[in-house]
Amino acid sequence: MHRHIGKRTVLSAATVFALAAGAAQAQQNDPLYRYQWHLMNYGQSVLGDARPAFGVDLGIDDLHDYNIRGNGVVVSVVDQGVEIAHPDLAANVVPDGSWNGLDGSHDPTPVSGGKAHGTAVAGIIAAVGWNGIGGRGVAPAARLKSFNYLDGGGTQEEVWLTRPELADVQVSNNSWGSYANFLPTVVDELDIAAWERALSATRGGLGTVYVKSAGNGFANWRASDDGVDVWDVCNDAINRAGVGCQQSIWEESNGYFNVMVIAAGDASGVRSSYSTPGASIWVTGLGGEYGWQAQGLRNGGYSEAVAVGQLPVRYEPAILTTDLSGCARGYNTNVRTGFRNVLDGDASLLDNTCNYTGTMNGTSAAAPTVSGVVALMLQANPKLSYRDVKYILATTARQIDAGQAEVRDANGTVIAPGWIANAAGRRFSNWYGFGLIDATAAVTRATGFKPLPALLDSGWQRAELAAPVAIGNAAAPARASVRIGNRVGRIEAVQIGLSTDYRHAGTWGNEGGAVPSPLLVTLTSPAGTRAFVLPAHAGYGGDVMTIPFTAVNAFLDEAGDGDWTVAVSDVDLAAGAASAGNLTSFKIRILGH
Repeated sequence: MHRHIGKRTVLSAATVFALAAGAAQAQQNDPLYRYQWHLMNYGQSVLGDARPAFGVDLGIDDLHDYNIRGNGVVVSVVDQGVEIAHPDLAANVVPDGSWNGLDGSHDPTPVSGGKAHGTAVAGIIAAVGWNGIGGRGVAPAARLKSFNYLDGGGTQEEVWLTRPELADVQVSNNSWGSYANFLPTVVDELDIAAWERALSATRGGLGTVYVKSAGNGFANWRASDDGVDVWDVCNDAINRAGVGCQQSIWEESNGYFNVMVIAAGDASGVRSSYSTPGASIWVTGLGGEYGWQAQGLRNGGYSEAVAVGQLPVRYEPAILTTDLSGCARGYNTNVRTGFRNVLDGDASLLDNTCNYTGTMNGTSAAAPTVSGVVALMLQANPKLSYRDVKYILATTARQIDAGQAEVRDANGTVIAPGWIANAAGRRFSNWYGFGLIDATAAVTRATGFKPLPALLDSGWQRAELAAPVAIGNAAAPARASVRIGNRVGRIEAVQIGLSTDYRHAGTWGNEGGAVPSPLLVTLTSPAGTRAFVLPAHAGYGGDVMTIPFTAVNAFLDEAGDGDWTVAVSDVDLAAGAASAGNLTSFKIRILGH
């Protein structure tokens, strides 16, 4: 057992007694396990020239030794197709349980050698453990199903809800971020209700646990109008603000009550450089950085020109996981000009099969670390509902980067928060949600967890605005309030929508980019907690500012009844200058018990 950053959790005697039956004795090791710092991090040398900071891991500790490995839990990988015959995955793949939405078969194995994403994600969740090859998954005994949605195979409704292969799926991993990018989409309340009702009805009414990546748009986002000309939507003006170019709130499904949106942390215990922030983030998994080695390649006799002269972040550890088999396809190939670390290529002294990669990263890697931990929780207690799982993960997460600084505009206005503490004592960050997941703490809490009380839903309540309210500067924001009186004693989720007639300057598309919006949007609870819905100077791709629908997660466990106030300000507006737009509507919905 080793110490962790933040709080440290050990298995209780009751948990060990309940779950350790049949615990594995000493078994054959997985030779690449020592490089999987996200599972067990004692500051060892891993792939990448930088070492991980001691204790920055998922908190698996002794769970695997006590046979808490995701036994009996089925996880769907909604992604590019998974190579279901991969030597380190095949034993955990459910026979005929996957679906290829392109040809209707049960084999979604990619045809293209460039489509290794799903296979890498699947390995993070449930690569087979103790079989003498490769590494292992977070839940190395969980069962896997693959749906090649990101290859164009099927609709979101099919791969989340309607395919017969989903009947026994308990966890749905979705390692894709925002298709909306920076453009708000029209969201219908009836559609939201239909989705949430259907998602809640799965797993015999307990609800499948939907885990979804936040995105990789903190500083860069590639866009194209024609599929050929590609440019970075995030310009210097946005990035100088330091609030995050893309925000998680623009993707509709990120706001669904049933979905957990996952940010990424790196091996030093702070936000991964790319991780998209936002008010709808729930918790943080581990996604790492890039895993390149310059020193290692020189010492290994590889070309010195391959991985030298890069930004320091390139040399920080990434996630080691499964890759498409063989050296001719996937992330790890035998093309020496593409070598990134000493695992690459058939000359590698670590593993010469090219069946593994040490450069997987992104919130795409962070989400499956969370899905794996959920599988461990559901082995401990299969009766947990999706609400129970969300609540346990949030309330057992560890605060990382405790010194995360608030961001101020040049005029002194706070335009993005660091960590805030709500009135119920829950700490929340738009970068990390409720913090880095802790597997041992979550499994311990899951064992014997008393289900949350019946769900209470305030329904959508609207502000009564007699006329549009002028958007002033930070000292004179436009405000609108809604009183909630449905006796929601403890909040589990807050959803809002608002509209303005404020028009941005700039263009989107045709090699234009997102506009650094000067609008700051906050939401204040009846208890006085002020959450930042949209930080000023984040990227925006629309014309008229609107936030049709998003979750604002900072208020967990506060009381829902009372006056909720949204405030919209133009932080660039000079004192005494005429307003450039108005707040025209505001609505809010509270869910809890």
